[in-house]
Amino acid sequence: MLEQDERFTVAGRAGNGRDAVDLAEQIGLEAVVMDIEMPLLDGVEATRQIREADPELPIVAVSCHDYEERVLEIRQAGANDYVRKARLADELPRALAALLSPASRSARSRS
Repeated sequence: MLEQDERFTVAGRAGNGRDAVDLAEQIGLEAVVMDIEMPLLDGVEATRQIREADPELPIVAVSCHDYEERVLEIRQAGANDYVRKARLADELPRALAALLSPASRSARSRS
């Protein structure tokens, strides 16, 4: 879906949380879209590790579930936003665009 939107370039994909952390460390990403439910290392822990390595990297969490506990966990781990997969087509591009806007980048660098 993001590949169809000219504002975004998909730089890589990871099939599990460990690979997501490695990918985020290996290539210079502008943002991460992280599924909460990932094999080997769940999205919460992967988000935590990515956030520790790069405190300014925008992270949008996604899930097909809307369990408040899991959403709170990934927010506490460092996700900037959360999008339910049922609303992905509408909300993910909006969330990424907002996080990548110059105003948002400036606000994060001052925090």
